[in-house]
Amino acid sequence: MSEEEGFKEFFEEHYPSLCIFANRYLQNEAVSADIVQEAFVCIWSKRECIRGAAAAKSYLYKYIKNHCLNFLRDRKRHQEIIKERVESFDFYRDILVEREVYDIIYHAIIDLSFQQQQVIELSLDGLSNKEIAEQLNITINTVKTIKQRAFRALRKVLTPSLFVLLCILGEN
Repeated sequence: MSEEEGFKEFFEEHYPSLCIFANRYLQNEAVSADIVQEAFVCIWSKRECIRGAAAAKSYLYKYIKNHCLNFLRDRKRHQEIIKERVESFDFYRDILVEREVYDIIYHAIIDLSFQQQQVIELSLDGLSNKEIAEQLNITINTVKTIKQRAFRALRKVLTPSLFVLLCILGEN
């Protein structure tokens, strides 16, 4: 039997039980299967150093246990960071400010003419002047004119900083 055939047989014999072992830690079959596959890839790359099936099996269980614990630790750390951020006053303040800014800009846009609204909204969606012209079936110069008039109207109703923000959003 070749080395590859022997490894395939070893894999098929132990893979299901190792997945169950990993899943006891993680309670996530997909991640468990990924970690077990990584363990087999690792053991294949170190096959010269590992002597015998018992040593390979022991190595696999240790590898899987350690990687499952690392995964849980990293996930817990990630969740703690998210929790800290969500619980912080700054997070809520930032959300409220952002929401207020978008509301102000939205209300300024809906006060424009229908055609100006369309052009500005398409521009904020990231479409180029050419794409806007094609979608609205008008010329590029018409798009530029409409956009210029819309921005002139918006500049009158928005504070300078909100107008700059709108321009930045329109560019992205």
